[in-house]
Amino acid sequence: MLLLAAMALFAYTVGIGILNGTDLVDFDRRRVLSHVHGGTLGWLTLAVFAAALWLFGQGTELGRRERQLVRSLTAAAILAVVAYVAAFALTYGGWRPALGIATTAIIAAVTAWVIYRAMRVEIGVPHLGFLAALGTSIVGGLLGVLLGLEAATGDEWLPDGGQDAHPATMVVGFLVPVGLAMAEWAFFFPNPPKATRIGAVQMAFPFAGGIVLMLSLLLDVTALAPIAILLQVAGFAIFAKRLWPQFRRVSLAEASPGRHAIMAAAGLAFVIGLAQYFVIRYEGDLDQVPSNHLLALDHAQFIGLMTNAILAMLMAMTMGARGKRVDQAVFILVNIGIIGFGIGLLGDSAPLKRTFTPLMGTGLFLGLAVYAVRLLELAIPVLNPAPASNIGAPGK
Repeated sequence: MLLLAAMALFAYTVGIGILNGTDLVDFDRRRVLSHVHGGTLGWLTLAVFAAALWLFGQGTELGRRERQLVRSLTAAAILAVVAYVAAFALTYGGWRPALGIATTAIIAAVTAWVIYRAMRVEIGVPHLGFLAALGTSIVGGLLGVLLGLEAATGDEWLPDGGQDAHPATMVVGFLVPVGLAMAEWAFFFPNPPKATRIGAVQMAFPFAGGIVLMLSLLLDVTALAPIAILLQVAGFAIFAKRLWPQFRRVSLAEASPGRHAIMAAAGLAFVIGLAQYFVIRYEGDLDQVPSNHLLALDHAQFIGLMTNAILAMLMAMTMGARGKRVDQAVFILVNIGIIGFGIGLLGDSAPLKRTFTPLMGTGLFLGLAVYAVRLLELAIPVLNPAPASNIGAPGK
């Protein structure tokens, strides 16, 4: 349910993105914000919730009351996020902070369940990434609520840097740890090995980097921004070193979850490198970064890192270790599309953006359709007579 809802909201987001990126429609700020939150909350956060239920639901069996709680959280998350995205599209008023509070409360409830389950499962490095990301997302959500109150009332609820602190906390503190977690999980799906000390240190670095960057922006202390980026660099370096043997075994010519995981890692490497360049070029003052360049950074994070990581999970969940020809088309269109689109944003080239936006959008629509069908085949016994015990077992 969570994944299908995430896909439906992402289809809405992709549709707006194609029309906007090809300059066919000039959307107002409300529609643009609904596009952004349809991607970050609708696609990424609901997909992360689904992954968390799968990852932390292993091990000790859930009791009847706990199952009912999880089902209630699932329904509440879908309803709240759909309403929140709609509020961004339709209003600047009080519905935004009200629904923001509801959504943040649900994030907190999911995080509390994850912490509870963490005491009952063997903790791998992906588990640690989810714990760090979900904890940070609560703080980011609260900052978003306060920004909504500012827009609705005209009062100041945050320091001057608060408008930048909300997206920075979500992009760095939330998406980096969970992106690394999902990319690593793709190689060990469905049960990652027990976390090592170096794996725990790896996840601690991006978590700390997100907190430091948030404080840098909230307190207007530009000297902290380079420290935040260096923490991200350290975490990614440990990740690359730990996963190098798995990376080497992946063929980029063959459809597999590992191939998407490699592209997710490449997307994060680009994001960290570009962010470091911005910090050096603008002496830590990210307000001076051109909007097109920030958009390139955001889309590399959302599509290059996170969407590839989610596609890796979906392929491992539904197909096992090997995909089909249609998976080749999805991989090529999405990744060629985001590379060309990013170059167009960085070079401020309208022709490149108009060329690569529909390519990327076509790949995303195709991927959403293919994986929605495969998920339904797993979920509906009439379509898939295989016993439930086979669900989630790669290759079965």
